[in-house]
Amino acid sequence: MKNPESSVPTIQTCSRVFALEIQQTDLVVRRKESRSVELITPSGAHISRLYCCGALTEINRTGKPGWFIRVADPTGVFVFAIRSRTPDLIAVLDTFTTPTFVSVTATIETDSTPGESGFRLILDTIHQSDRQARDQWILRTSLLTLKRLKRLAELLAGETPGEEERRLMTRYGTSTRQLKVLAGVVERATGQVKVAPDQTEDSGRDSTEEQNVSEQVVQLIRQHSGPRGVSVQELTGFAQKEKISESLLLDTIRALIAEDELYQPSSGFIKIL
Repeated sequence: MKNPESSVPTIQTCSRVFALEIQQTDLVVRRKESRSVELITPSGAHISRLYCCGALTEINRTGKPGWFIRVADPTGVFVFAIRSRTPDLIAVLDTFTTPTFVSVTATIETDSTPGESGFRLILDTIHQSDRQARDQWILRTSLLTLKRLKRLAELLAGETPGEEERRLMTRYGTSTRQLKVLAGVVERATGQVKVAPDQTEDSGRDSTEEQNVSEQVVQLIRQHSGPRGVSVQELTGFAQKEKISESLLLDTIRALIAEDELYQPSSGFIKIL
């Protein structure tokens, strides 16, 4: 019987930030209209769901008040709490040995424990991954972080901030020095991505490679779509023939959904918007 966590669920849009930035985050917003909890990070990311890809370094089955796991990226460690009433998820964790690459999605939950940051990351899904997908996640997360830092730099230079931009800048004491520190974090993270020697001369090639994968995925979807689009299961087979791993495919699909290039007409199916 196929494990439910190994099947492809509805691919929801998630935010991407590095672990170090999550560790520095303490601005928690409760959205009354949607009854959701959202984090606003020092670079300006708004997070209600998180996606990361990194190295699973610990599965702790004895922690209180419950299980948790640690997933490392080049900047630090994410700690994800695990609900006790998730037997399918716990069964999946039992199949992993550490260290191994995984991709993870998580939701945000408020935490009123004294001395804590006010929120916890609650593990939602976890899948086996690989270095290629991890590297792609680093590059994509770096690009998004730099875009946010550019916006903050524009605000520091005199542009008028919106209400929530003003709120985060006041909360974190946003300064040029702080932006340089975060940019340095991004630089160190991308330094962990292995590239061929001739690629190191042009930092723009990383984003070009990512764009090429996105174009390949869109082309595959276009070629094999029917009235309902194409199932992710079928698309995985087509992608593997093009030497695109399942982890990299799912990562790329998430990015394209976030950019409004793709959508899901029904669970497990992808279609070009």
